Amino acid sequence: MNPESEVNVLPLIDVLFAILLFFVLSSIVLTEKNQITVKRPSISQTEQVGKAKKTLTITIKSDKKIYIKDRLTNIEELTQELTLLNQNSSIDQILIDADTSCTYGNVMEVLDAVKAAELDSIGLAVNKRVE
Repeated sequence: MNPESEVNVLPLIDVLFAILLFFVLSSIVLTEKNQITVKRPSISQTEQVGKAKKTLTITIKSDKKIYIKDRLTNIEELTQELTLLNQNSSIDQILIDADTSCTYGNVMEVLDAVKAAELDSIGLAVNKRVE
């Protein structure tokens, strides 16, 4: 006697879809968790700047709190932290992402700290105005 054997792949497919769903949902949660949202100003003339190899984002929120990537810092420690980060892994570009309610003085304080850390490639994040 030669019994026929079949491999039922439906349970395997169910498990694979469950694993895939887990990874998709966890990646969405992780990317949203690490982003600090601000209301950027909109302008009509924007330039698309090429993405540098090592871009570091400094965010200034509406409550005047300053973040390097997603870590809270203050203006007094900003130069030291940027210098240390630049020594550990060379920073190609700084991107300043400031809320529209921030004053010119707030942005200039951050620019001054970045220049004191001897970083020269600086960009400002804005949204393109839709007309």
